[in-house]
Amino acid sequence: MKFGGSCLTDKSAFNKILRIIDIYKDVKKIFVISALNGITDLLLKAALNLEEATITDKNISLIEKRHIDIIEQIFEEDSEHYIKAKDWIDEKLSELDDAFADIKEFGLEPYYRDYVLSFGEILSTYIFNQYLLSKGLDSVYIPANKILITTDEFNNAYPLYDLTNFRIKRLILPILENPKKDIMICVTGFIGRNKIGYITTLGRGGSDYTATILAHSLYITGNDKNIKVILWKDVDGLLVINPIYVSEPSLIKNLDYDEAKHIANFGAKVLHPKCLEAIEKYKIPLEIRNFDKPLNEYFTEISEETNREQIKGISAVELATIVSVTSGSLVNVPGVLAKIFKTMSKNKINVSFVAQSSSEISTSFIVNATDSEKAIQALNHSKFFSDFFNIKWESVAVINITGLKILENKTKAEVFNALDKKNIKVKAISQSYNEINLSIVIDKENLFDAINIIHDDLYEEFES
Repeated sequence: MKFGGSCLTDKSAFNKILRIIDIYKDVKKIFVISALNGITDLLLKAALNLEEATITDKNISLIEKRHIDIIEQIFEEDSEHYIKAKDWIDEKLSELDDAFADIKEFGLEPYYRDYVLSFGEILSTYIFNQYLLSKGLDSVYIPANKILITTDEFNNAYPLYDLTNFRIKRLILPILENPKKDIMICVTGFIGRNKIGYITTLGRGGSDYTATILAHSLYITGNDKNIKVILWKDVDGLLVINPIYVSEPSLIKNLDYDEAKHIANFGAKVLHPKCLEAIEKYKIPLEIRNFDKPLNEYFTEISEETNREQIKGISAVELATIVSVTSGSLVNVPGVLAKIFKTMSKNKINVSFVAQSSSEISTSFIVNATDSEKAIQALNHSKFFSDFFNIKWESVAVINITGLKILENKTKAEVFNALDKKNIKVKAISQSYNEINLSIVIDKENLFDAINIIHDDLYEEFES
């Protein structure tokens, strides 16, 4: 189970966690804990503003106050666990101060950045574990950098499973498989360490990813394959469409891993697609549940089960740029796509959509609006593109429709007929072979109307 920062706000929230523990009292539990809300941002602000002592001091004071406020709410004053939690805060903030001294001298290198950001989870998870102990529950605190070994990609590391599995087998399994004791395990989300010992972080969705990585390794190393991941959130689950576009959209109750990855990739902030990489191969189910309604029958489950007769979701990329590269002489020049991708990769620009003519005379692709200027400059600075191609770009929006149903011509016809009713022009489309996602590029100003008319006309295809 992963508990995010929205589940760790006050005494009432911690009481809800006790209720959840009681609901799941008959199963072995590992808790993955995020930083308190806003703490990661405060840590980063402090690290970025070390030359401004007043800003750094203010951020550190806020970090300390947030944790002390929680401690004073959830523990009896001067109790053993109250004192241990407060001492932990003092000790870790002292270590953080030492790190800031190094950063002032050597600069905010990527490994320092990850080290600083790790303190959010290290503080919250220790407090969480002390809370369970204070309630008479058997619990142990394990920082993830003792068990999760990653690549060297600071701020966006990926697990090295062989090394992680070895540590899970040595440190986690003996606790879980102890027949005499039911000991809960509290693990810091978001962080790991590389081979030489530097702390790394897993990037956006990092705590969710920690939970699925642990499930993956437990499945491989343990005898019990009956494993489930539950992500406790402040929503019921994944919705078919963002409520800013359609009031009271349906909840997606069941979808498979492919559908979930597409929906997560195209805008659902509740889940990051990389979290599913760890559990898909072994068909480990993942549930997204509402922290405030733990017994609610309405939640999202991602597993092998899905209704293949349904559209699963509509999402939008509101701020996108379509870049078109066209041969000036309209002569087919081979290797254009390869050169485009090489240029974008060199400049660390992600391409999310490609449409190409039957030859390589014309190619259009989508980049995030924030990367558009960098993408255009990269192409213009390339002699190959500047000499032989016309380069055009335009701000657009992208609508993504996900579900196996979109493979049917009838469903595509319904989509385009819906857009035609509002006279909305489609600038480009993309759907690869056997792909369960159809992407449609339109003018930004038509986005709201387009999503609403597609949703209304395809309403019967959604899960009610």
